[in-house]
Formats: sequence, C-alpha cells, structure tokens
Amino acid sequence: MPIQKESKVIKSSYYGNWADIFGYPLANLLLQIIKNLKFITPNAVTWFSFFIFTAGCLSLFVQYPMHLYFASIGIFLGYIGDDLDGQLARERNMSSNFGDFLDKVLDVLKIFIITFSLSLAVFLKTDNILFIYLGFAACFFFMFRYYIKLATLFGRIDLDSSYLSKSAQKREQLEKKINKLTFLNSLWIRNRIILFVDEAEFAVFTSLGALFNRLDLALWILAVSQIVIAFWRFWERGHQVSKNSGKLLEPLRK
Repeated sequence: MPIQKESKVIKSSYYGNWADIFGYPLANLLLQIIKNLKFITPNAVTWFSFFIFTAGCLSLFVQYPMHLYFASIGIFLGYIGDDLDGQLARERNMSSNFGDFLDKVLDVLKIFIITFSLSLAVFLKTDNILFIYLGFAACFFFMFRYYIKLATLFGRIDLDSSYLSKSAQKREQLEKKINKLTFLNSLWIRNRIILFVDEAEFAVFTSLGALFNRLDLALWILAVSQIVIAFWRFWERGHQVSKNSGKLLEPLRK
C-alpha cells in the first residue's frame, strides 16, 4: 500500500518571505483540518481571509474593549489565509485563472487597507499629521515597486516575445541549483529575504504593533522600508535594463 505524502503549504525559494516562518506552520495545520471539508473552497478561503483581515485593520482605529488584540489576531489570521488558499486549490486540483486573479488583486487592496488603517489609528492617538504621510509613503512606494516590476516585464516582452518562456526555464534551473548547493553556499540565497518587506511583513509588523501597542513603530518600519526598497529597485532595474543584463531572466521580485 503506497504511503500518502502529507500536504504542505510550500513556496518558491525565490518568492518566500521571512514572515512565512511564522505563517507556514499554522497554514500547514489548517490545511490538514480543512482539506477534506468539501464545502470550504479555495475562493471562499480567499474571501474569508480578506474580510477577517479587513475587520482586523478597522479594529486598529475603531475603539472598543480590547480592540488592538482583536486587530492583532484578525490581521494575522488574514495573512495565514493568504498562504492557505492557493495550496488548498492545488491540493484539490481546483486552481483557476479567476482564483489566481482574485488572490493577487485582494493582496494589493490589503496594502491600501492596512496602511490607511494603521496611519489613521496612530494619527488619532497622537494628533501628529506626520503619521498620515508615513502611511501614504508605505502604500505609495509599495505600489511603485509593483510598477517597476511590471514596467521591466512589459519592456522585456516587447523586445523578446519568448521572454516569459525563457524566464520560466531559468527559474526552474535556479530552483534545481539551490537544492544542490551546500548549506554555506545556499545560506545567503535562502535567507536574503530578510531584507524584503512585502505583504506578509506588512501583516506581521502591524499585528505585533497592535499586540504591543506600538503601532507608531510598525508604521515607521513599513514606511522607511518601502522607500529604501523602492529606490533600490529603481536603480537596480534601471542598471540591468541599460546593460541588457542576463539577470532579467531570473525571477523578478517587486
């Protein structure tokens, strides 16, 4: 009798986030619980995680007893659901173009919701308009990173219609190469994600900020990190495009 392999939430080495260290164990646990519950669909998980995430964000500034604790839990659970929906779809062979579209669009909408809620919460507490600007900066420069990535991709596709196929082949080669590297050689590749602050880190930093009542610190971290990463990406992609670098075939992070 064949041994059934346990289902797990997995992610490419090139697109992981350090915050996944917290999220994946819980997502794996939930996957084992719900994978056989047929009435729970992947898109339902996507919508539910979005609504609980939004409720958590609203709880940052809508005050009621223990509202910051509910905010912390809601935002974190919403993030866990974002890890879970795609894997549930693959587990049941229910992946769809609409599901992929819905997941990506709601991920971007979550950035606006969380930065708006976070900056408003800190502003209402401190009456300091600076925190509204920090929220705007965190949201704008995150979106700017997306634009840099998309502008790079569309530019390469215009120059070479086979770019996406070549990029997919390169990614597969790199994934295989990583799995064959020694521990020391792969240490940087596997842990370079600590330098990135993406959707998962937005949720984790805000959730921790709510838990410890330091939303101001969470907002500073998000704003400064997005400004620094965005300008780094602007320089890096500009340099690669001007040199027609082969690095542009590797997986492009925003």
